Amino acid sequence: MEEIIPNVRWNDERTYSFCFNGIEKISTVAVDTHGCIKGRDDREYFKRGLKELINKTQPKNIIVYRAMPENIFGEYKNYDINFINFESKFSKSRKQVTV
Repeated sequence: MEEIIPNVRWNDERTYSFCFNGIEKISTVAVDTHGCIKGRDDREYFKRGLKELINKTQPKNIIVYRAMPENIFGEYKNYDINFINFESKFSKSRKQVTV
């Protein structure tokens, strides 16, 4: 049987009552940070939603598309969660060292 990996999106607390429905506990989920962490308010919405996702679903793996900033994801380093980051080509190009 193939595993389906849900791509989870949320907004503010009003969406928490339904956006995590149907997600199996201790499974793999995906999140995308594109457009979700640019502004201060957006970062706060994302951080609170990520915390709620982790509390409600207790994921084993979280696949993160695009940026994975320390100030958002760092507090979960000691959790028993495997974070798998897939950066965008743009992000990768910004990290390249020029000689």
